[in-house]
Amino acid sequence: MLLQKILTGSFLICTGFLLVSCYKDYKPDFFNGEWLSDSLVTKDNDHWREFMHFEDGKAARTTYWGKKYLLNKNLQIKGLEIYDRDNALFQIKVLDSNKIIVEGKDYYGRFLRSDFQLNDMKKAASKAEETEKQRKKLFGKWKAVDFKTVSLSTNLEDAFIIQSPEQRKIAGIPTHEITSIDFGYNMLLFHCNTRNIPFEYSAEPDTIEFRSGDVIYTLKYYFEKERLIIEYLTFRNILNSITLEKTQ
Repeated sequence: MLLQKILTGSFLICTGFLLVSCYKDYKPDFFNGEWLSDSLVTKDNDHWREFMHFEDGKAARTTYWGKKYLLNKNLQIKGLEIYDRDNALFQIKVLDSNKIIVEGKDYYGRFLRSDFQLNDMKKAASKAEETEKQRKKLFGKWKAVDFKTVSLSTNLEDAFIIQSPEQRKIAGIPTHEITSIDFGYNMLLFHCNTRNIPFEYSAEPDTIEFRSGDVIYTLKYYFEKERLIIEYLTFRNILNSITLEKTQ
C-alpha cells in the first residue's frame, strides 16, 4: 500500500513537472490571432486600449483610440519575448490559453484573446496604416458648402418619406443646421446654428463611427479633389450627404 502511494505520488510529480515544462514551452502559433487589452498602462498615455496581433512568430500592435492607429508592425516573437529587429521590446507572461500579460519599458498590458479573430495580422496592420493615413487628411476645420438628400429606395412610400424632417438628419442633427465640422485625433465637433455637438469617434479607411446615447452611428466619408464628402444612410434608404471645404 505504501509502495503504491509512493509510486502514485512519484507519477503525479513527474506528470506535473511535464505539464509545467510543456506549458512553459510555447510555440509561436499558440499566440496566433487577435488579442484585446482589458488593462493598459503606457508612457504615451494617449490611448486606453489596443490590439496585439500574432501570426506564426510575427506580431503587430494597433489601436483605434490613440494618435496613431498602427503602433508597431513586423515584430518577431522569440520564446516569450517580442523583438523589433534586435531590440527586445516586450516580455510575455502567459496566464492561461486566453489571457496574457505583455510588459516592457514604461508599458504594461493585460490582454484577452478576442472572440472575433481576423487571423490575418498583415491585413490588420495594413488597415490600421491606411486608416491613419486617411485620418490625417480629416484633421482640421471643414466648412459645409453643400447638402443633398436623396432616396435610394424604389418604394413609393419611401419616396414620400424623404420630405420628413426626421429623414433629413445626420446622427440626429438636422443636416441644414450643420455649418462646419472639426476633426481631432479622436474627437469631432459639429458646429450648428445654435449649438456645438462633440463626439468621440473611431475611424476606418472610409467610415467614421461614434456613439450618441445607445445609438452607434456610422458615416461614410471620401475625398473629391480638395473637398470632403460625408454620407449617412437612414434605415429608410434616405441618403444624406454634406460637402465640406477645409478652412484650416
